Amino acid sequence: MENPGSKLSNEETKGRRIQIQNDSIFEPPLQKQTPEPDKDFSLKKENGAKYFTFYPGVQANLTDLTIVSSTGSRAVMMDDQRMDQNLSFLYDLKSQEWQMGDSWGLFILNRNVNFRQSKQKITDITATNMSSSEGESGSSNRSSPIKQYKNQDLGTETYGSYHMLLPAIYYGKKGNDKFRIGLGLGYSKVNIQGTADFNDGNGYFANLMVFSGGRNLDERIDNIGRYSLLNNGNIDGDPYRAYLLSNLSYGNNLEALGAYTLIKGDVNPKTINPLLALYYAQTTGNNLSPLELYALLTLGIGRVNSSTNYAKSFYFFWEIPIGSINWRLGLGGPFYAQNGYKISFSTVEMSFYMPIEF
Repeated sequence: MENPGSKLSNEETKGRRIQIQNDSIFEPPLQKQTPEPDKDFSLKKENGAKYFTFYPGVQANLTDLTIVSSTGSRAVMMDDQRMDQNLSFLYDLKSQEWQMGDSWGLFILNRNVNFRQSKQKITDITATNMSSSEGESGSSNRSSPIKQYKNQDLGTETYGSYHMLLPAIYYGKKGNDKFRIGLGLGYSKVNIQGTADFNDGNGYFANLMVFSGGRNLDERIDNIGRYSLLNNGNIDGDPYRAYLLSNLSYGNNLEALGAYTLIKGDVNPKTINPLLALYYAQTTGNNLSPLELYALLTLGIGRVNSSTNYAKSFYFFWEIPIGSINWRLGLGGPFYAQNGYKISFSTVEMSFYMPIEF
């Protein structure tokens, strides 16, 4: 005989088994992910550096240095135009950025530049321009000089460095991984040494004419000393050198000037003209000592020795991020006046660097 409740009890048993199985199925609890600690150092952060950014990289600078004396004579010193001669390490520093709105911001830039100019920009007026004019009586041809410029190695050389501290305003988003264009205005510490021709490439000829104008040897020596003091560079206002140049024929001043210049090493040996040495020796009857002859030869080319901590400066720049590195194009430089001389730099810079943020 069949148990009338067997079918019902079988369905209840099956339902309980399904319920037990469903109850036993559960999802494992989600494992909490351990948050990564914030990094104090990285290449590029989304919101820029917290404290400052270091710019290690390479840069190519083309720097022109213009020096104008109180008499109006000038020397324009120029870099060697070859790219391999102008590459140097970049080690600029930048403060954190202060963003003002969506597209503008501020930061402070410390820019460092080493320079060395071995050529001068010389005026060449040998070329002429032929022009014709017609009048009532006919036509006539006239030639007018055309000023052309060329870079020439005169044996002169200027070298040194400048360090700019510039509050800069930029257009762009915050962060070193963003494009920006900006302008900085501030001050620079400048140091210049070397030699320059303040007579447009005719320094030796000018000194020869001044020396030849005296009636006797003492007057010739005094003339060239005073001419050099006014025209050929005493930018740093060296009082001892100024005294010697203003009284060059007195006592042993000419010999003292030779020894003083030799000890300080202000003159590049390449600027010594052997033909001028022969002329001085013959004109003076070979009565000059080696130091006196050396002193006269160093006066043919101007001496440049200048430094200041307060040169006004500007810097216009354009930065583009390229992956982990940045490309920058810049234009600017310091300018200042010292002891009647006006000194200005014009530097075009292209650099690649990897921002390291702190």
